[in-house]
Amino acid sequence: MKHIDKNRNTLFLVSEGIAAAVILNLFSPFTQMFAKRMGAGDLHIALINSLPPLVAILVLIPCSILIERVADKKFVTGIMIVFNSIFYAIIAFTPNLPHELRVIVYVVLIGLMNWPGALYTTSWQSFFSYTFTDKEANRIYSLRSKYGAFFGLITVLLTGLLLSTVPKSDSDRILLYQFFYGTCFLISMVQVFFLSGIRQNSVDSANKQDSEKSDISLKDIKGVFANKPFMIFCACVFTFHIAWQMGWPLFFLYNADYIRVNEFQLGILNVASGLASFLSYPLWHKLAVKKGNSFVIIIGALGLTTNPFFYTGIMPFYVIVAVNIIVGAACAAFTMMLFCNLMEILPTSKKTMYISMYNTFINISGFIAPLLGIWMNRHTGIFRAMLIIGVLRTIGVGMFAFRWFLSLKEKENKSSAGQVYGRNQ
Repeated sequence: MKHIDKNRNTLFLVSEGIAAAVILNLFSPFTQMFAKRMGAGDLHIALINSLPPLVAILVLIPCSILIERVADKKFVTGIMIVFNSIFYAIIAFTPNLPHELRVIVYVVLIGLMNWPGALYTTSWQSFFSYTFTDKEANRIYSLRSKYGAFFGLITVLLTGLLLSTVPKSDSDRILLYQFFYGTCFLISMVQVFFLSGIRQNSVDSANKQDSEKSDISLKDIKGVFANKPFMIFCACVFTFHIAWQMGWPLFFLYNADYIRVNEFQLGILNVASGLASFLSYPLWHKLAVKKGNSFVIIIGALGLTTNPFFYTGIMPFYVIVAVNIIVGAACAAFTMMLFCNLMEILPTSKKTMYISMYNTFINISGFIAPLLGIWMNRHTGIFRAMLIIGVLRTIGVGMFAFRWFLSLKEKENKSSAGQVYGRNQ
């Protein structure tokens, strides 16, 4: 099989990641604010966080079985990008609907958009795991994350600046939101172009062999649950994500209702977080090489755990910016190393099945957690709710730390057994 230029593949993969990051930062930081400008209430805000994971829960497992049977994971990934782009085009027209319908339709579309969105994540991760070897995967994914964060923060800064300075009224601002969604549709086509430029080599022969014999059976599904390292990892991820995602709608409500930030200030917060992510990616990669992915996950989770404790009282805006810098660096460590750690523990076959199961656990927590967060906000107030979330995140950090400790003990036992065996030769 002809050797494929690794530098070329890296360039196209990083470029695809940049396009994905630009799209994400054109709309994601302002999704809830857009809904609020159209008249959304607290329940709508909660549903914007909860409906996408619910849709993912319903489609991930059955659709992953179909994806597993397709040898060309890159093709499936490209199709999901195209389907996702169609939703951007449709959402751009929601403000033209009658006032009583547009918020509801917008919330439903945001939820349904995660059908191709969740499948893109799963198929992309599967494609990546088959295309890049373990030795180079961490480095390439780190580069993709780093440059995606850089261009993402530029995008969110410009977007927030435009939303705050150009419009003279909410009607003008909504029109600008529509323009951004239309732009997302166009950039999605660029993303497909970069994805198509990634060349596949002999690494993917295993992918094709798996696809030829990839009839998923009940035994295969039971095998996922019997895989102890994978299930321990998922239990830690699920527990922390419950506490992490509970705070997502509350942070927005805190900023919008208590601090009363506008789109430009919201952009500043995202830029502070994005810049910290961009600058910290090389540090986390070096630390992971030295200490391991599991250790860096703990550092990232610990940083995210400190976040809600700051929000147990009213803070000036500049303090919130500082907190977002901490969160950005921590989030970079946590999310990057979660993916890298997942790649480490995946079996050699049925990878798509395992990845979809992992993403399903995350989406189950993503559906439940924001609703729990809004419920706590109504019954305890936002400051006590933040305190509870901080405590729950601390429990999640403890689980990751215990998992890391068990892995160290296992390595020590294997090392000791190897030394005894060597002496007996």
